Amino acid sequence: MSNNLRLNNKTAIVTGGASGIGEQIVRHFVAEGCKVAIFDKNINGLKLEEELNSNGFNTKYYQCDITDENSIIKCINQSLTYLNSLNILVNNAGIGKSGNILTTTNNDWDEIIKVNLTGTYLVTKHCLENLINSKDGSIVNIASVAGIVAVKDRFAYCTSKGGVISLTKSIALDFVKENIRANAICPGTVNTPWVERITQDYENPDEARELMRQRQPLGRLGEPEEIAQAAIYLGSDESKFITGTTLVIDGGLTMA
Repeated sequence: MSNNLRLNNKTAIVTGGASGIGEQIVRHFVAEGCKVAIFDKNINGLKLEEELNSNGFNTKYYQCDITDENSIIKCINQSLTYLNSLNILVNNAGIGKSGNILTTTNNDWDEIIKVNLTGTYLVTKHCLENLINSKDGSIVNIASVAGIVAVKDRFAYCTSKGGVISLTKSIALDFVKENIRANAICPGTVNTPWVERITQDYENPDEARELMRQRQPLGRLGEPEEIAQAAIYLGSDESKFITGTTLVIDGGLTMA
């Protein structure tokens, strides 16, 4: 394998790695020479493992529920037997539902916070020692522009992603002397199965999708591959002097 690969000889855990942005991060990481453990509840992660390994890449799937601390600990321990060490953690797993403060149910609030924020906290907490031991640990948290600016009828989601941004900065400051870098990527609206599911909740899904497209100044939705490229950069040695930052990739949505 060429030494020119940007993640050559590095290892990573990617949560929510079986579909959408997470899947593309896994695909791009292994293509850059990284050995990757896929964490996801979705059993399709096994199909992704089989496909990538059959093409000469190096990855392994673990069925992990990031709302369950015991599941997290078990999967981290198992994956470290496979990875041997841990250089990069990508916290990508997340969910979202529509609703404002009055229409968001307590159950929806609890679920969104538990997956998006508490899950990120727990996975990071239990990976941190191994990241420190690697001497060059990089944490890449997939937040959202919804954590920076309000998005209508996404009350719990906005709150959770704002928390992910603050969590990222706090970890970056607290562990800078241990050579841990922590950064957040904030995508705008990206063309993923999750967006497809959201639009199906509207009376006119095609119109809802078109409105999403129109609100991007660049005139289109983002693609998962574009987020994956940013994750490669933040996980690689190219970003050695970057920590505690928020990288916005939103087609210009937040520039106004």
